[in-house]
Amino acid sequence: MRQIRNLYVLVVFAPGSRKAILTRRVARRPWTPIARGDELRAARGTVRVASVETRVERRGDDIENVTEVYTRAVPRKRVRRSAEPAANVVRMPDGDNSVVAEFLRYHVLVRVFGGDPDAWLAHLARNGDAGGDVRFARWIRSRLRQDPALIISIRAMVDATPFWRAAEA
Repeated sequence: MRQIRNLYVLVVFAPGSRKAILTRRVARRPWTPIARGDELRAARGTVRVASVETRVERRGDDIENVTEVYTRAVPRKRVRRSAEPAANVVRMPDGDNSVVAEFLRYHVLVRVFGGDPDAWLAHLARNGDAGGDVRFARWIRSRLRQDPALIISIRAMVDATPFWRAAEA
């Protein structure tokens, strides 16, 4: 008893070529429709579909539904960086991202400013920023706005460390 099989063949050609094949795949189910302008991942890169041609071929007991995809290269996205920021942009100071500096900043937030980052930011606006505290204070203010219960965890961490008690004695 002969059994006829339907096979679905997808052939993706290299950008600008009608001969060089990037990918050839065979499946037993139809491919999702591919249209002009779609972007495909093929051969570890991204290509844009320029045109699509389909045809049906019979090879013995197999019927091949061949989809040929002709492509063009996708231009790389260029990142533009202006030489100087706009006049209304204030440059954020570089912060010290060390674990010790973060630890000390949490202590200052709780012990000196009572857990109020706005008070700390007002103090920094009056006296200036010595080492990236503005970045930390703005970051923690946004975190506290998203999760007001976070200050409880911060206070518990600060109270668990005897850092300030040793300095007060």
